[in-house]
Amino acid sequence: MRIPKNKTQVFLIISLLFSSNVCAQAESEIQVYASPTAQKNSSLFELHSNYTFEGPRYGPLPVEPDASKTLNLSLEFTHGITNNFELGFYIFTALKPNGEYQYMGSHIRPRIAVPASWHWPVGASLSVEFGIFRQDKSRPFYWEGEIRPIVDKSFGNLYLSLNPNVEFILTGYLKHWGLSPQFKTVYTIKQKFGLGFEYYASLGNFNEIESLSQEEHLLGPMIDLYIDPKWEINAGYLFGLTNISNQQILKVVLGRRIGL
Repeated sequence: MRIPKNKTQVFLIISLLFSSNVCAQAESEIQVYASPTAQKNSSLFELHSNYTFEGPRYGPLPVEPDASKTLNLSLEFTHGITNNFELGFYIFTALKPNGEYQYMGSHIRPRIAVPASWHWPVGASLSVEFGIFRQDKSRPFYWEGEIRPIVDKSFGNLYLSLNPNVEFILTGYLKHWGLSPQFKTVYTIKQKFGLGFEYYASLGNFNEIESLSQEEHLLGPMIDLYIDPKWEINAGYLFGLTNISNQQILKVVLGRRIGL
């Protein structure tokens, strides 16, 4: 590969490398959170399955693992400690394009919700996630996480949720603090299923918000099925809105509650 001598070209390449990795862990668990925590003494097991049909149209450079044709499989366990506090744990894995199954990392996630007795006009909770992750088994683990405020509201059958996430990587060459907002809206039909869309973004680090063309933006239709309170079923198809975003991702979340 020819090394560009122009400083602007070098800066652009570094920007592409950085931007393409900001959402690496997020692609293992693509979900907009609702504000309520798990009920006390109940548990929720979730399997997050996300398949990337097409990666970014440009950057990452060849030194980065290709996101295309990768199946991310993440197991999440959440337990309600009190009526307004839960503790979650994640195991991230991936089936790579060459057929190799890899362990990618683990996170722990405490979350606390505003009690209903406070009579806030919106639902609200705060999640803090922390652990280790890597893009590929050939790379070292780094310490990372997110601080996720959750605000949601229902207007009849219409539901809205905003997660203005603050993400961080504390070790390694990708070390940064950044902003990765998420949004979901869904309209419930006959209490059987909900139709809507989900939006995910990565806007760069706090030192310098990237230009729009260097940011990751994903948007797509989704469906929730309400077949039984013990089950959680969510699926969607996300499209990249910028060339640096993954272009097509199929996401499926299957959850089972126990102890209700």
